[in-house]
Amino acid sequence: MLNKIRAVIESGIFSFLLFWSFVLFYNWLLDLYPPKEGLQPTDPIAIVLLVGAYYLTAVFCGYWAGWRSRTDGWIYGIIGYVLFSTIRITVAAPDVRSLLPYPFYIKLLLGYIPVLTLLMFGGIIGEQHAHYAPVSQQNKAMYPVFKRILDLVASSLILLMLAPIMLAIAIRIKLASPGPIFFHQKRVGQHGRIINIIKFRTMSHDADEAVDRLHLLKNQEDKAVQIKEDPRIFAFGKFLRMTSLDELPQFINIAKGEMSLVGPRPLVPEEMETSDAHVLKRLEVKPGLTGLAQVSGRGNLTFDERLQLDIKYVDNQSFLLDLRILLATLWQVHSRDGAY
Repeated sequence: MLNKIRAVIESGIFSFLLFWSFVLFYNWLLDLYPPKEGLQPTDPIAIVLLVGAYYLTAVFCGYWAGWRSRTDGWIYGIIGYVLFSTIRITVAAPDVRSLLPYPFYIKLLLGYIPVLTLLMFGGIIGEQHAHYAPVSQQNKAMYPVFKRILDLVASSLILLMLAPIMLAIAIRIKLASPGPIFFHQKRVGQHGRIINIIKFRTMSHDADEAVDRLHLLKNQEDKAVQIKEDPRIFAFGKFLRMTSLDELPQFINIAKGEMSLVGPRPLVPEEMETSDAHVLKRLEVKPGLTGLAQVSGRGNLTFDERLQLDIKYVDNQSFLLDLRILLATLWQVHSRDGAY
């Protein structure tokens, strides 16, 4: 019962704080230019901004209520939204310069119905995160949300900025080895979902037919997770692996939401079949472009060592740990230690 009460109070108060921050931004826009030249309260842009703020607040309110209550989040989200509305009318309404003086049916179509729908959607998403999040995330409601925003923004910017380099790599691969430019492979993603990861091809196009990868791994003396002298890799492909440039297309997987910047590296289905049951714990989070194992030895680790580090990450996720891994990854790529 305490969680239900907290769901209502916190979702209402935090939604008000979110809306209040928008009001400050909204008023700043109105005051930015002289009245005849600037944004007016009745301008379509101003109306879209204001309606968008209500929609965003509804999603957030529902999400927070769903995450906190774990069940029937949309109901507690509605109650929390009523609390938010009471605070808004009391405190913030005088500062909102456009009250949208439209007929009731317009307010119904643009306001009440969408807001109730968004409260429901937000509550469902919040409940899902609460039920399926690993233990390390259960007291961090916004961590997966902010992490997803970071993944989307960072991957989109990197794909745009590095597009010329990726084009040059694609041309060089085509000149260096016959076959496709990209390598597609099925991997196991979050909650066991099969995803298709994308990499620049670094092997001959008939590599899997010529040499069996698992056979090479079994015959490697130190039992490292990567094959150190892989005969299937062509010369330019080895350079791509040493510099980690072959991983650049995986930013597409990150933008799609199949992967994250930081997390356990995705395993192939065959590796899941041959591993112990406790490995399933690593599937509680999205696989990552880099992870704790990649900055702790990379290809020099054994399979079991890699899995232990993956599980350690799942149990200790935080923004600080993600930042440390990202910074360590830059050094790891520069040093090329463990890259094969």
